[in-house]
Amino acid sequence: MKVSDWRLLKPWLKQLGSYRIQLLLGIALALATALFGVGLLSLSGWFITASALYIGFDIYTPGGGIRFFAIARTVSRYLERLLNHDLVLKLQAHWRVALFRLLQKTPLHKTLTFRVSDTVQQLTCNLSAMDNLFIRLIIPALTFSLATMFLFVFWSFYNVWLSLILVLGATAVVYFSWTLASKSRPLAVKSLRQQQRLRENAMNFTDSITELSAWGHYDAQSKRILKSTQQLEQLEIEQLKHQQKIQRLTDSASQIVTLLVLTLTLIQFEQEQIGAAVAVMLVLSAIAWQELAGELPMQWVGYGNTLAAARRLLKSKSAGEHAADYPQATDITSNNTAITIKLDNLMVWRQGRPIIENLSVRFEPGLVHWIEGPSGIGKSTLAEVLMGFYPADSVQGEITTQPKTNLLNEAGYLTQETEIFDASIRDNLNPKRLPFLESHYWSVLKQVNLDKKTASLSDKLDTLIGSHGVQLSGGEMRRLALARVLLQDKPVMILDEPFAGIERDLVKTILERMVSQSPKKTWIIISHVNIDDIRADIPQGQSIIL
Repeated sequence: MKVSDWRLLKPWLKQLGSYRIQLLLGIALALATALFGVGLLSLSGWFITASALYIGFDIYTPGGGIRFFAIARTVSRYLERLLNHDLVLKLQAHWRVALFRLLQKTPLHKTLTFRVSDTVQQLTCNLSAMDNLFIRLIIPALTFSLATMFLFVFWSFYNVWLSLILVLGATAVVYFSWTLASKSRPLAVKSLRQQQRLRENAMNFTDSITELSAWGHYDAQSKRILKSTQQLEQLEIEQLKHQQKIQRLTDSASQIVTLLVLTLTLIQFEQEQIGAAVAVMLVLSAIAWQELAGELPMQWVGYGNTLAAARRLLKSKSAGEHAADYPQATDITSNNTAITIKLDNLMVWRQGRPIIENLSVRFEPGLVHWIEGPSGIGKSTLAEVLMGFYPADSVQGEITTQPKTNLLNEAGYLTQETEIFDASIRDNLNPKRLPFLESHYWSVLKQVNLDKKTASLSDKLDTLIGSHGVQLSGGEMRRLALARVLLQDKPVMILDEPFAGIERDLVKTILERMVSQSPKKTWIIISHVNIDDIRADIPQGQSIIL
């Protein structure tokens, strides 16, 4: 095994130490299953031959041995599957908990770029691929090696040359299996990359079928996805060809061992060194060993996928371990504190180009500060910078607060995305289920003009909304998301496009209500609409056009 491979697999192999007893029992049962199978075939051959050649002998002892091997093989196989698969499920449960806990610690500016379905699918697929580590890599390799050692000792009682032939054959089988594993590594990496590319293209294609059709690019994108599918198929075919080639070499090596064992036993039989029944027993034990040898390459073909999965999972782990480098929420001030935010010569880069240059501004409490500009100009990026979600190495300048505080803890933040859960209105307003008074819910619903709508529903605040409940319009969902932020009652409110999809007259009403209800807050509202067009009666602070 290469050093780089060992470094990738070592953290996962170490986890097996927590289940040492179950691990050893599983390996012992796997070995017992293999040896009972060899014993069953060998003893059956001896018994049938002896019955045909010898006039009288004790038939009860070998007959009992055959029944013992048959029953023991069935029981040991059942217990081995039970123990080993239970161990794998325990390991996977442990890995899932650890990885998703680390995912929670991943820097927020990175999680904002996650596509949830894609990220979860990657993690679960990688974890599933780690099944191979124990079931398909460790167990078959150990079983084959230990069974070979047992036969080596057993055959040496009859002919040392038989044992030497077995060692040479086993060495060839291991070499061919490792060759297949080594060749599967680069193919597995290419295949995983191609799968990821195909998945992304397919999801983007599905999300934008209407637009592609309207612009006449539907056929071109379909061909592109078909080409990616064909490339993935070619990689799988190439891997299958390698597997078939190695399988032929392995079968040839094991068949040569069986042929040589047959030749040597026939020579010994002619020289009257062994009887016919013993000769048949040795040949049949070689055939049973040949079956074990033939399974090894089939198991180790997945080595590349396991290695690639281990690499990706360790990258997820390292991302979580560096989470401490980013600011965490701390309870420094109370919600009643008025907070002033000052930006001095703020510079923000994205992909090597500046999107915000030399921005100096002061956001005072009690005022509504309006940031406007066309889409893509950097408005939402500025909100992410204020919240600490944007990569720190892409930001220059100074951001200070008076009193000194952490905006991640003291700011309510409404993102551009309207996330509504398939739950009740109450749970959507208060996902953390904090102990708010009933009046607080109705107060924020009134501010966004959803109180009458909610009161008219059968279960009021406990009415289910989403795919399995009452359907809200796009504007109503946006207002519900805004109410969720208002319920937090933070001293700073950073609202990114809070009025998207809401009628202009209603925007004026909502803006005036929420500002009048909280006159000491620092309001930072990001919009593509000019504040003068709303004509709201509110205390205005600085207006910034990006």
